Amino acid sequence: MARKIIKNIFVLSILLNGLFISKSLYSQNYLEVKGRVTFKNESSGTDEKLDLYEGKNFVKSIPVERNGKFNIDLEINKDYIFEFSADGHVTKKISINTEVPEKYADRSFTPIYFAVELFRQYEGVNTLVFTQPVGIIKFYEGIGDFDYDVDYSSEIRSKIDKAEEALEQARRDELEEKRQEEIAKKQQELAAQQAAEEAERLRKIEEAKAAAEARRKAEEQRKIQEEQEKERIRQQQAEEAERRRKEEAARLEAERLERERIAEQQRKAAEEAARLKAEEEARQKAALEAKLKAEEEARKKAAEEAARLEAERKAKLLAQQEAEAEQRRKEEEAKKEAERLEKERIAEQQRKEAEERAKRSAEEAARLRAAEEARQKAEADSLRKVAEEKARLEAEQREKELAKIEAEAEQRRKEEAAQKALEEEKRLAKLAEEKRLAEQRKKEEEAAKAQAELEKQEQLKKDIEARKAKALAEKLRKQNEVYNKAQQAAEEFQNVKKDYPKGKTVEEFDKFDMHITRTIVIDDEVVRIYLKVEHDWGATYFFRNNQAISQELYTVELQDV
Repeated sequence: MARKIIKNIFVLSILLNGLFISKSLYSQNYLEVKGRVTFKNESSGTDEKLDLYEGKNFVKSIPVERNGKFNIDLEINKDYIFEFSADGHVTKKISINTEVPEKYADRSFTPIYFAVELFRQYEGVNTLVFTQPVGIIKFYEGIGDFDYDVDYSSEIRSKIDKAEEALEQARRDELEEKRQEEIAKKQQELAAQQAAEEAERLRKIEEAKAAAEARRKAEEQRKIQEEQEKERIRQQQAEEAERRRKEEAARLEAERLERERIAEQQRKAAEEAARLKAEEEARQKAALEAKLKAEEEARKKAAEEAARLEAERKAKLLAQQEAEAEQRRKEEEAKKEAERLEKERIAEQQRKEAEERAKRSAEEAARLRAAEEARQKAEADSLRKVAEEKARLEAEQREKELAKIEAEAEQRRKEEAAQKALEEEKRLAKLAEEKRLAEQRKKEEEAAKAQAELEKQEQLKKDIEARKAKALAEKLRKQNEVYNKAQQAAEEFQNVKKDYPKGKTVEEFDKFDMHITRTIVIDDEVVRIYLKVEHDWGATYFFRNNQAISQELYTVELQDV
């Protein structure tokens, strides 16, 4: 019996998962019960419930504070059942039998304090063992007070251990399942994000292609319209030239009879005028060619400068580059249009000057005609034909040269426009490809970072699980050490009972810088060993059967012996 009482001191906390007794104040004619409800691996809940039964009859529900504490006074000579429950958790019971012998009816009893830890209920785990009490408290006449039934605790301990181990394994399985679900969810979210980003990238590429195609088509349409407009202007100019030619022919025909009377002086004057005219036209042609050449050089230099500036602005935004390219294209077209108008203006001016010179020659011829009309009439016919033919040939030659110059200028402009369009298309394609590669590298880096973060979190969780497993192993090791010490102490106490007489024996000795007073109390059923340990540095501690107790309890219990 003594060994059972001693085992009660060490095994009881394991049996009830934190259930223990504290003896401090005394009550009379009733048994005061204090305690606390906690939750395994959880913060304190708000739905815990404590019901009190007398036998199988429900008595009442005991209020439980927010921190899980409760307090109740039990009547003497009753058989109570405390039932602890909470939603989703395993229900536990504790039996307290307050029956006492009649001679103890008016005595005071030590208040009972215990803590009950509730486990979450998991599907598939057998918890039938908890339908019976996890602990029994009753009166022991040998100690004159209430204590735990250690024999019952030893019988149910293995069953409870297996059930609690199964509940803990179910909890770990649930946590692992949630962790796997969380990882799968994050991977799905990452895959969805990557798919969305890839779709967005493809959409932008398609938009860029569509925009480039639209610009290409617009450019082709613009070129077609420009060609059509040029053809219309050319036809209009041809029609205008034909009209002027016909008008000139009619005018010349009307004046032909008058020019027939032109004399040798008129012929010489005409030859001189023709020579001067040819020189002037040659000079103007040379000047025009020099101007065109200078303009061509200027355009080349401007194009080279624009290309250099374009290379320096590659780092700017694509929208700004396109706007600047469009602006340059418009300026170039405006410049070429101005050059074309200038050419037409020069040609028109040359034509007007030729007409003016011809008019002045005609007026001069008319003035001289009055004096020389008779003498020149015979020679005028042949000279007129020669002059008309020469003038016609010169006019045709000038028109051919101007048409050739315009055709060459137009051809150069088309080639430059085509070259620039090709270079611009290549540049835009290169920029689009560089942007696509940059976005792809960015997405790959982001994906790598996300994967690294997931791996880091996974490693962190593994480290936490490893630390928890290590802590649990350490806890089990310490519990085994406590149990082994309890077994060793029980065996020592069994030997103590043989070595010491009944009653109280007091011993004092010094050991390890401590002064120890040991009091051994032995009766028929129990062996109690009290220790008073005084350290050299001033602290004093009190123990009963290797369990720390207060100085007040130490003094009170030894006074009754």
